[in-house]
Amino acid sequence: MVRILAATDFSEDNRPVLDFTANMVKQTGGKMYLLHALEPCMMDAAGSMAADDMLGGFATVPSFEDEPENTVLAMADKRAKHLAEQISLEYDIPIYGKAEEADDIVSCVHDFCARHKIDILVIGNRHHSLLTSIFLGNTAEKLVRAAKIPVTVVPCGPKAR
Repeated sequence: MVRILAATDFSEDNRPVLDFTANMVKQTGGKMYLLHALEPCMMDAAGSMAADDMLGGFATVPSFEDEPENTVLAMADKRAKHLAEQISLEYDIPIYGKAEEADDIVSCVHDFCARHKIDILVIGNRHHSLLTSIFLGNTAEKLVRAAKIPVTVVPCGPKAR
């Protein structure tokens, strides 16, 4: 069985990655994995972010109570599982959804691939401006360069349409 991972940031621009992966899994009879890597700086900043920005509208209000189910990471994990459930029903395929804390997104994604014996990684590329790519880097490019398995890059965002 082919195991295919779709890395997501929960944005609507990332939907082509999820649809492409789901279609590939449907055709191969494999299993889809969905991963959202959440950097600690995003979790720290979440208190000043609107919930819609933080988790694609899934959470209503960020909460930092001691209860584990109210942490930003727990809410992101619930969002990943909910999204996986929606896509599973839509495409009638098995999907495992997960959010993980990532000191480094590239390492987190590749570690997830190793732990779950992923065969193919599917990521999105938003076609950032040259200036943005120079100063912030391009996560898609870093994921491809560090990959030990095949990577499919799906165009996303307004320029891809």
